Amino acid sequence: MLQDLGLFFTAVIFVALNGLTMFAWAARQGYLMKPTAFALVFGGFANLLMGSITPISGQSSILTVSHFMKNVNERAAALLLAVIVMVPLGIFGGVTWIANFAGQPVVLGMMAGVGILILGIVADMTRLNVRTGLISIVAALLTWWQTMGHQHNLVIIIAVSVTVATLDFALLQRKRVEIAQASKDEGYTGIVEQSDSGKFWTKEFWSEFKMITPKFNSLTAIKFALAFIALNIGTNIAFGNITANIGGTTQNMDHLTTINALADIPSVLFGGAPVGAIISGTANAPWPILAGAIMMFLCAAILFTGLFSKAIRFIPVESIAGFLLIIGFFSTFRPNMMNALSHGYPSQTLTTFAVTVVTKNPFYGLVAGVLIRYIGHHIGLV
Repeated sequence: MLQDLGLFFTAVIFVALNGLTMFAWAARQGYLMKPTAFALVFGGFANLLMGSITPISGQSSILTVSHFMKNVNERAAALLLAVIVMVPLGIFGGVTWIANFAGQPVVLGMMAGVGILILGIVADMTRLNVRTGLISIVAALLTWWQTMGHQHNLVIIIAVSVTVATLDFALLQRKRVEIAQASKDEGYTGIVEQSDSGKFWTKEFWSEFKMITPKFNSLTAIKFALAFIALNIGTNIAFGNITANIGGTTQNMDHLTTINALADIPSVLFGGAPVGAIISGTANAPWPILAGAIMMFLCAAILFTGLFSKAIRFIPVESIAGFLLIIGFFSTFRPNMMNALSHGYPSQTLTTFAVTVVTKNPFYGLVAGVLIRYIGHHIGLV
């Protein structure tokens, strides 16, 4: 029993660390952390009620695409438009239908393209802070090499790489992160500065929760809403299946999509970050559904009380560069591309992959792949 409890809390703590480092990246993009806690609380209770093994948290693929939207109001509109579509898709089984309609070569090709987009973000991060980025990357690669085959290697990789890079940044370099200034330097507009107040019993605390005005009449918002829809479908299918396989069970993709989409509403409306399905070591812990829910509640408490807003001053976002490299190449690009090509339809896979990478928009990649599948054979492409 004691051993099970040890494994349970180890998985909860280190997967929470994974999510929190992703939220550090989200804060850099101008997302507010306290409203994000609402999404995690909703996700925790929903997973318990529906028996969903896949947690939702800060997720690299969603934040990769979000990174290309610099206007907060357009970004909120895109995310909410995606929710409007994703909720009925999840409720009525649309995600399973779309995945079957597009076909595995297309969906997997899109995810492989997202893997390359993640690697592009790693390059951008490392250019901004060469020393921290390189330390994180080297630590992540060495840890990956040492833990190949270990069932919890992703948890170990993020724990080691983020810790080493952060200690160097905070103690040896003696630097601090100014989130608001970093957001402005990267060109984000309309952001609100993070507050580290945890006095939730005061009126001042709740006055921070101001609704974002979504800019729905924007072509950019519509374009990226389609990207978020396509990416949510792809990541829910890919990451949901991977996490379920870790736990030796199955994941209902429509349930996961519904939980994910509804959780975004209270977060995004108040400037919080979007959440998404993650590859989670909690699936391999004793009582995996409970472990995933407790992990979400723990992250929510840290965000809501302002503790994280204080801590991120010591955590450079570049500290996750190494983990993103491992996720982007070894966990996203390579397995999805290999799996896709094994289906024997390279034109569908490679077209989806190329269009996703070139346009930086997974929706365009998905559409291109479907066109190749259903039209291409008439002109001899397949």
